[in-house]
Amino acid sequence: MHRSQGDIDLLNNYDFFIPNKHQVKYGGQGEGIEEWDLENDNRIFEIAWEERYKYEASIISRVIDTNKYSKILELGCGPGKLADTIQDINPSSLHYDLIDKPNAEKQNKKHKFKCNKFFTKDLNNGFDTEGLEDTYDLIIANDFLEHIANITDCLVSCYHLGHKDSKMFVSVPNWRMGHSFQYRGLFDYDNWIYTMGVHGWEVEMVYSSNLTCNHSPKISSESTMPDELLQSWNWYFLASKKKNKNKSK
Repeated sequence: MHRSQGDIDLLNNYDFFIPNKHQVKYGGQGEGIEEWDLENDNRIFEIAWEERYKYEASIISRVIDTNKYSKILELGCGPGKLADTIQDINPSSLHYDLIDKPNAEKQNKKHKFKCNKFFTKDLNNGFDTEGLEDTYDLIIANDFLEHIANITDCLVSCYHLGHKDSKMFVSVPNWRMGHSFQYRGLFDYDNWIYTMGVHGWEVEMVYSSNLTCNHSPKISSESTMPDELLQSWNWYFLASKKKNKNKSK
């Protein structure tokens, strides 16, 4: 669960990839601006976002269809564009709940994106599960966990919100695309699989992104990563709930 000094030297000198006009810099919108705070924030309709949502929705929809899932929870969903796209692909009755901050809910209502319930909660330092269903078939955290302080609490809460056949779909950025992290190294490929594992989630599949970033050699915490994932903009981890979890707090 650490990077070697050689890895650290490489990263400190790495010329991070700068997106062009058709590629979105994900995350905050500028210093002092709350996420989704802008009244006319239509970035989710830009070409790169539209194509990415369609790509992600196609993967998640196959998971839903294959496992005959019906109850979905998405954390840090933003306005809910991904949820809306998934429900367009799966017109049958999905119970799809969303969680994010009040500004995201305003955007959800503005654009009339489909969902069952939109819960306004601040997940940065904890996970208040009040009002949620007892269990969900699939829990989605798409480009979300790298933005919060208490990742452990979130993963444990998700574990308890799942039944024995539940799965979790998590997207995290490849460090090569230049994302800033609160916990440097945690989302390196090997480290993240380990982190999910100790919190009850066993990774069974990893999907690549439809976007790419610059090439940089593997680091020590990527020893198990397939070469074809090296330049993937982000990694999509599909994990099953472990049957025997060591810690259950």
